[in-house]
Amino acid sequence: MPDDGICIHATWNPNGVTVAGGNGQGSALNQLDRPWGLFVDDDANVYVADPFNGRVVKWAPEVSSGQLVAGGKGRGNHSDQLNAVSSIVADNDGTMFICDYRNKRVQRWFKNDDHGQTIIQNILGWGLAMDDEGSLYVSDHENDRVLKWSDDQVVAGGNGRGAALDQFSSPDHLFVNRYQTVFVADDVNNRVMKWPVGAKEGIVVAGGNGQGDGVNQLHGPVSVIVDQSDTVYVADWGNHRIMRWFKGSKSGSIIVGGQGQGNGTAQLSQPFDLAFDRDGNLYVVDTGNNRVQMFAIDKSSCSTDKF
Repeated sequence: MPDDGICIHATWNPNGVTVAGGNGQGSALNQLDRPWGLFVDDDANVYVADPFNGRVVKWAPEVSSGQLVAGGKGRGNHSDQLNAVSSIVADNDGTMFICDYRNKRVQRWFKNDDHGQTIIQNILGWGLAMDDEGSLYVSDHENDRVLKWSDDQVVAGGNGRGAALDQFSSPDHLFVNRYQTVFVADDVNNRVMKWPVGAKEGIVVAGGNGQGDGVNQLHGPVSVIVDQSDTVYVADWGNHRIMRWFKGSKSGSIIVGGQGQGNGTAQLSQPFDLAFDRDGNLYVVDTGNNRVQMFAIDKSSCSTDKF
C-alpha cells in the first residue's frame, strides 16, 4: 500500500459509483455473477474475481465493459480454466496470482497468456496477499491457517479450528502490511485478527464480541485492509456495511453502507472484498448487486503533516 494520505479525519462519499458490472447478473463482459474478490493496481485498473463465470475480468477506469484476462473457458480444472476464483493479486509486470478455490490451487498467469501455471496445490485457499518482497500469503479454509509461499511457512493459525487467539474458523480475505504483519478476516468468529511476524497467537483488532450489528460487533467479516495509520477497514458481510476501526479502539464506525441491504448508491448487498487505490478511494465488491462500487475519499479535513 502506498502513502495514501488517509488520515483519521478522512471521510468517503456515502454514494458509490459503479466501476465494474452493475448491468445485472450474467456472463457478458459488462456483467458479473456474484463476484468474490478484487485487486486495484497503481493505474486504478480493477481486476475482479468472477467465480461463477470461471474468470478474472479487468476493468480500466471509466469503461463500460471489462476485458477477459484469465479463464472464461467454462468452469473446469484445465490450465486455461478456473473454478470459483476467490482472490487475485497482480504484480507490477501484470502477472496475476489467482486463488482458484474449487480447484484447490493457486495459479500464476503471466500477462497476455491464455493459461495459468499451478504454483500451490491441494489448498482450499480463499484469500491472497503479496508483501513488498513479492512473497505470497494464502488463507487456507480447510486447515484454518495462513501460509507464506514459497516455503509453506505457517504464519498465522494452524492450531485447529476454534475461537482461541491462536486459532481461526474459516479465515477469508487477508492483508499484509509493509512490516509483514498479517491481518485476517476470521469469518465464523466474527472478528479480525492481527498477527505480527513470529507471533504465536493473534490480536483481535475488530469485532470479537459475538455476531451482531452493534458498533463493537461484526456479522461474518470477509475482508480487511489497513491504511498507513494502522486503521482497519472491514467488509462486514452480514450487516451490508464497511466499518473503520482505529488502532486500539474497542468499537468501530460505519463509513459506507449500513442503510439496509439494497442496490441504491448508498447501499450494499453482501460486500465480499475491499481495496484502496493510490489516492485512498475505496473500492467494494458488492456481491449481491453483481457490481464493484467506488467511494471517493474526501481528505479536506486532513492536514499535510498528519497521515
